[in-house]
Amino acid sequence: MNPIKKVKSEGVSLKAAHLVMILITLVIMCLLLFFTFSSSSLYSELSVSTDSYIELQKSAESLMNASDLLTDRVQRFTVILEQDDMTAYFDEAYNARRRENAVEKMSTSAPDKAAFEQLNAALTSSVKLMETEMRAMKLICEACGYVTGYSEVNNAVLPEECASMTKDEKIHLAQEMVHDSAYYEQKMAIRGGMESCINTLIDDTHSAQSRINEQLRFNLIMTQTLLIVQSVAMIIMLWLTSYLGINPILKGVQRIRENRKIPVIGSYEFRYLAKTYNKMYEAFQKSIEHLNYDASHDKLTDLYNRAGFELLSESIDLHSTAVLIIDADKFKEINDTYGHAAGDGVLKKIADSLRFTFRREDYICRVGGDEFIVFMLHMDEKRRQLIKIKIDHINNVLADTSDGLPQTSISVGVSFGSNEDDLETAIKHADEALYEMKSAGRHGCAFYAANRRSQTESDTD
Repeated sequence: MNPIKKVKSEGVSLKAAHLVMILITLVIMCLLLFFTFSSSSLYSELSVSTDSYIELQKSAESLMNASDLLTDRVQRFTVILEQDDMTAYFDEAYNARRRENAVEKMSTSAPDKAAFEQLNAALTSSVKLMETEMRAMKLICEACGYVTGYSEVNNAVLPEECASMTKDEKIHLAQEMVHDSAYYEQKMAIRGGMESCINTLIDDTHSAQSRINEQLRFNLIMTQTLLIVQSVAMIIMLWLTSYLGINPILKGVQRIRENRKIPVIGSYEFRYLAKTYNKMYEAFQKSIEHLNYDASHDKLTDLYNRAGFELLSESIDLHSTAVLIIDADKFKEINDTYGHAAGDGVLKKIADSLRFTFRREDYICRVGGDEFIVFMLHMDEKRRQLIKIKIDHINNVLADTSDGLPQTSISVGVSFGSNEDDLETAIKHADEALYEMKSAGRHGCAFYAANRRSQTESDTD
């Protein structure tokens, strides 16, 4: 059925409409909360970004100052030859550790990975430069006869030609190591790294501020829009409640008082209620005039007979009903082999099994010799497995011969009214599924599926 025609015929579900509106309202509320907290978070982020920038700039400057201090101390030591300068050098490098502390702060608070990498690269260059400085200090110690406890100096590797140098030559070479162009080029590289780091931090701070301002402007616009949408949603919800629910109920109450059918208007739920009431009203009127128990039930099985089936077919709600057509497998062979008395016993056993397996609200009919039809109410395609389990249980019961009756089984074809336009089509499709079940070997159930072969469920699965 065309979806638009289906909505016009069955109406809009008031429950679904209210659920949708409630979900929309909840979503809007969540979004409003989100944008509120987001704005607060953005202000905090701006403050943190500024504080972080200041701290990171201090760290960068600390690294630069520490590197310059090391350079100054080693150069003074090679020129003035005082051991206090070497002591100050090692105190900065291994006790104060301002370079390492600066990089550590950067690693925990740097908002930008590039800035941290630049600072870390500067530290690596500064540490590498220390190798040259250690060799220079070792030359001075050897030339002046200083005994040092610094393993870094003692373990420094000097060129082989240094062993034959005089005191003055060693001092001159040491001075040259920390004053030549190669040394200063490395120092300039370290300083360049520091400057690049600071520039990156400044750019990051400006970018963060611009991004936060744009996000705050967007949050304000979204908050205003959501408030308007929420107001419209509340108006729609009130209108739906009145138009689809309250008005149809008032009209329905008046019709009931007048002992007439209820008008099928309003929401899906009220239309369903009205259709069900009207069918029950019609069935009640017909039952008073035409039917009694004996006329509507089969004497052998005590199930609904053909007349009962005709009455039920006019009153069921097809949209929420599953139609099952059931045949006893090889029933003629049972009659021919064991006689009609045994055949009647088998039919009663099948009827009892159907009655005990299906629900009290389901309608079970015997419409032919060994043919049964079951209307399973409030059933949809999601419960296929439940139907299969019931059929398997019935077949297990029918396979038991301890009661003296011959073994038998049933084949079942199933269609779902939610997929059909009318009952006649639903029965036809269930019959097609039954035929496929028989072709597949009987003893099970098959479900009708449009545009493809029915899905067969049997003991061979």
